[in-house]
Amino acid sequence: MTKRDLDQQNLSVSDKSRRPSWTSVARRAAITLTASALAVCAITVADASHAAPPASVSRDSQRAQDTMPAQCKVPDDTAFIAAPLPRLARRLKSPDSLTSALTIVVIGSGSAAGSGTSAKDAAFPYRLETRFARTFARPKMRLVVLAEMGQTAPAMFDRIAREVVPLRPALVVWQTGSADAVRGIAPIEFGSAVERGIGLLHDKGSDVLLIDSQFSPRASLLVNTDAYRDAVRWNARRFDVPLFKRYDTMHYWWSNEIFDLDAEQKANQLETADRIHDCVAALLVRLIVRGVGTASTVAKP
Repeated sequence: MTKRDLDQQNLSVSDKSRRPSWTSVARRAAITLTASALAVCAITVADASHAAPPASVSRDSQRAQDTMPAQCKVPDDTAFIAAPLPRLARRLKSPDSLTSALTIVVIGSGSAAGSGTSAKDAAFPYRLETRFARTFARPKMRLVVLAEMGQTAPAMFDRIAREVVPLRPALVVWQTGSADAVRGIAPIEFGSAVERGIGLLHDKGSDVLLIDSQFSPRASLLVNTDAYRDAVRWNARRFDVPLFKRYDTMHYWWSNEIFDLDAEQKANQLETADRIHDCVAALLVRLIVRGVGTASTVAKP
């Protein structure tokens, strides 16, 4: 048995509180957040190993899978870092869950606001609302979208403290990274904002699901999002929250010629964007179902 195997066996939920913060990790790495540096740090962060979900959640998962278009399907290790969603699970199991509205907040930048889609309701937050309600048979649900073009993680943290916390959402879907890379926000500042935001939301009783930067073959030539995606991934591991790896997922679709991300005609761009947003929503529901299903097996505050 290797030392890494022993380290993973000895890792417990309580150990997570002793993991270094993003700020200390970034400073030790001289703010040069390369993939290799994070890989060394990640030796102490084992993937969560969660038991099989109960039958009721398996049925939810099957419904989510049945309604997912074939073009959306992506290998799990490409699309996800899975983790429990215990706070959402408790709200769904609450006796008054069928009579009181369940609040989900989506906070993000341009793509969460529907930039590039044919209409507002084609954006992934609104497609998520429809698919979530269908999968979990929710008669009452309240979706709040706090998205703006160019909104950075530090700005989003301020909105979380000011606008999101008072809503007491069961789940906050946080899409971030692209705007920070474009605006040149320092990665250490970006990662710290994400870290503080997750900590605050957990303390106030809300689960968090992270979404990293999107992939574009043209934009990737101009803007490097690696450090920002590393920061999001580090925080997902540190806090044991689900991460939808949007960049890797879109790169998979592009490299396998499932979606044409090089289209030049406006009509084709809009059609592709609408289909991608619907796929993102379908994959988010799949990740949420998994998080709810494993929540009962992991002790959380």
